[in-house]
Amino acid sequence: MYGRYEIPFEYSDDTITLSITEDGDFFRYIRQIADGKKEQKTLLTTESAVVAVNPIEPVNLPKQITQYLEIEFTPVLIEPEGTKVIYLLFPIEIGVIVFGNKKMEAVDIFSFCPQKYSLYGPSGGGVITKYYASDIYSSPPESDRYCTGILRLEIENKTLEWANISRTVLDGYSMKIYYGPYVSMLARMKILTPTNAETEFIRNPAASDFQKAIEIYHTRSIPSIKNTYLMEWGY
Repeated sequence: MYGRYEIPFEYSDDTITLSITEDGDFFRYIRQIADGKKEQKTLLTTESAVVAVNPIEPVNLPKQITQYLEIEFTPVLIEPEGTKVIYLLFPIEIGVIVFGNKKMEAVDIFSFCPQKYSLYGPSGGGVITKYYASDIYSSPPESDRYCTGILRLEIENKTLEWANISRTVLDGYSMKIYYGPYVSMLARMKILTPTNAETEFIRNPAASDFQKAIEIYHTRSIPSIKNTYLMEWGY
């Protein structure tokens, strides 16, 4: 399903049917998920438009109320000044993005994963996050390419004490998603103090046969974008 297509186009498998078909001077977009509701839109564009179906930053559904993804996992202890890599799962959102006259628009965003929010930090100043609970893995686990991606998280403890870690919070504006045999992100988490940590994404694919997914957050008009996020309410 993931990739770029010229319109009109149609894709179908056991779980989903996607199509953009010509209807007079219009184009009709239809998305039908097995046992799910039907989504339809009318596009006023030309045959020169291109459509991409990509995994996108998983912070859009059910509504765009946060830019942060929080993944909670079974606590791990990392030694002072130690560096280790763990693997986590994260939820996938899928975008159908149309390019017309060199501009792009996400005409549809959907997911096969349940959606859940949480609050990171205090009720009087914390941030709402898109929440996901994952097991931890020592190598890339099996994953459903339409539902869950694999996050390779490098944890670096820069303190002189053991650190107990059970969550990471990542900023959607700097996410780098790749897709190939599975959907992937690479990130780094630096433990700075007993309560603070910094997270950032690594601009590399998991392997050379992975393709870069379109960044829909990165192209939005944001006055200032940091490439790191400071977790100041614990980890």
